[in-house]
Amino acid sequence: MEVLCRSGYAAYLVGGAVRDLLLGRTPADLDVATNAHPEDVKSLFARTVDTGIRHGTVSVWSAGVWIEVTTFRAEGPYGDGRRPDFVRFVDDVHADLARRDFTINAMALDLHGRLVDPFDGRGDLARRLLRAVGDPAARFREDGLRLVRAVRFCVQLDLKCDPATEAALIETADAICPIALERIGRELERLSRAPWHAHLDGLASTLLWRRKGEPLAWLEEGFSWLAREGPFSLAPPPGWPSVALWFVGVDDGPRCARQFAESLAYGKDMARQIERAVRLVQAWVRGMDVPSPELLYEAGRASAEMAARMIAFLARGDVFEVARWKRAIRAQPLWDRSDLALPAEELLAMGFRGKEIGECQRRLVRHILRGEIENQADALRREAMARRERGDDHGPG
Repeated sequence: MEVLCRSGYAAYLVGGAVRDLLLGRTPADLDVATNAHPEDVKSLFARTVDTGIRHGTVSVWSAGVWIEVTTFRAEGPYGDGRRPDFVRFVDDVHADLARRDFTINAMALDLHGRLVDPFDGRGDLARRLLRAVGDPAARFREDGLRLVRAVRFCVQLDLKCDPATEAALIETADAICPIALERIGRELERLSRAPWHAHLDGLASTLLWRRKGEPLAWLEEGFSWLAREGPFSLAPPPGWPSVALWFVGVDDGPRCARQFAESLAYGKDMARQIERAVRLVQAWVRGMDVPSPELLYEAGRASAEMAARMIAFLARGDVFEVARWKRAIRAQPLWDRSDLALPAEELLAMGFRGKEIGECQRRLVRHILRGEIENQADALRREAMARRERGDDHGPG
């Protein structure tokens, strides 16, 4: 901002960073708005990236962080329900703020700390109110993701919608239908780090999940189950364990959780991890006391640890329940076949071939998990040789 101002341009910190500063929080991202055009911004800084230059945005590397710098703009209609068909650069910060979604995000701070707040966003923060800028129905129809953002802000900042904005959420709920699941997934990932456990009734009753359809529709069942189980005395574990918690009360929850995570672009590895954690926690809900080594092995360490955090939340911090799971995880003798103290190369040297190696490893894993043998090289070697001499692990030739 100082570089821009020194060069004769106006520059303001805008958006969520201003909101967070007014709330006494550390901003996660920094966004700057200016009357400098993108080519002017690029000429002033040594390192820039054209992150959205068509719409006036250039990312600038400054003081060790990337900062998005966007030219003041007014916007045309949102033909695709995501981005404006065209933008028009303007010189007035007030016109730029008028295009934003909610009043709490339509504020700006200049270099000297002076607040520009044409829609009383600061007052709405003090009133704990979420209010759209201008016509709320128009704002939501421009970009249906704003519907999910409204839900997320209400949960994250403990806000209530003003009556007109709340009515528009219902009236325009269908605007979520064309929104890509990947975009919704990023908002729900942010929701998973917020105190969602204090808003379960509202999350269960929102129309958005059902209007979008599966896999989002499963959230209605998941949040409803949690609402019936609550209230909860502890904050939920943030991030992926929270996403997994949303599916514990869903019929066929493990499969639904995996499909949900894959559809929202959380990655196949994370989807499988969430699926296995949900399976473990559902078994606990049905009355499983302490997980067996076989169940933990099938789940894997990452999923088992995720499940333990989920159970600590559902058990309301019951120290005995938490301790049981911690002990089981700590005492687990084996998590993966690659952790066997007898490597495949040694089995090969002992004369095992092809499928015999895998079968021998599976047998050794079963013995270790059942407590019949320890995961020590000498013990495993003796067991493997004894089975080989008996012909237990020989294939057809």
